[in-house]
Amino acid sequence: MCVIAAKPAGVKMPDLDTIKRMWYRNPDGAGIMYANDGKVRIDKGFMKLDELTAHLDKLGKTLDLDALAVVMHFRITTHGGTCPQNCHPFPITRSVKALQTLHQSAPVGVAHNGIIPIQPRHGISDTMEYITTQLAPLYAMAPDFYEDPNALELIRNAIKSKMAILTGDGKIALVGDFTNRDGIQYSNTYHEPAAFTHLLENVGGWKTVTPKAAAKATTKEPKRLKEIPLMFAEFLPPGAFVRYGVSGEVSDDLADLLLDEQGRTYTHACEDDLCYPDPNVYVYDHNGSPAKFNPDEASLERVAYTYADMYARKAKKQAKKK
Repeated sequence: MCVIAAKPAGVKMPDLDTIKRMWYRNPDGAGIMYANDGKVRIDKGFMKLDELTAHLDKLGKTLDLDALAVVMHFRITTHGGTCPQNCHPFPITRSVKALQTLHQSAPVGVAHNGIIPIQPRHGISDTMEYITTQLAPLYAMAPDFYEDPNALELIRNAIKSKMAILTGDGKIALVGDFTNRDGIQYSNTYHEPAAFTHLLENVGGWKTVTPKAAAKATTKEPKRLKEIPLMFAEFLPPGAFVRYGVSGEVSDDLADLLLDEQGRTYTHACEDDLCYPDPNVYVYDHNGSPAKFNPDEASLERVAYTYADMYARKAKKQAKKK
């Protein structure tokens, strides 16, 4: 499922950590649209995280994005294939070529989250098909349709999903239920870290519970889990290998090994579906250099604790000994 972040004018942009999380959850391309000088500027087709962040940095040098109405979209492919042209947002138009244009200005822009019950033509997505055959005629008939609650209700009934519509004067119209976080409306919150996940002995596995319920549980002390971006080492180019620090053994078996953003190694444990820091395991690329984390191959994974947590525990134990 994709995610839309709709930010009204005057609201602070999502921080970098939130942008990264949205990307890792929805890594099939991203785009942004913002209202400026009476038009909606659309820039999309960012297929790598650093391309998107570099573009945001570039925009920030000439524009105050906090002051502008901005809509961001992060895609998971459903129809039409994974390519820059099929990324959101889109202008409202009958022209497929215009929908596929990566950088343009338009009177109105649209970003969609979900799957529309419509059969798209070959090579385009369900959203593009809906825009060309349904939304564009509606816009031609009623250019201000986005201001009519009845029109938005009809769209919701048709698409059975969510949509954000941005106009050149900075108005944002939402179709479907969005969640407010610090003034920004998100079409879903799957990118957010799990709030309270605990290991409960009495249920024999992982279960999400409230803090109040966890406090009443007659079990071991609950663990607060985290989700961090990790890359499976198997995604490294051919020739990568692993060295075990204690024995010095070298192997090309990268199964269940992951790298964090600093290139440090985690091991995935199947029995509890968690990743654990493994400081005695080192992963190298085919040239024998320390393997590098690739954000475009990463995903959010559950960890029992991070390297920072591990170091903090060691420091605490050493302090007690003293």
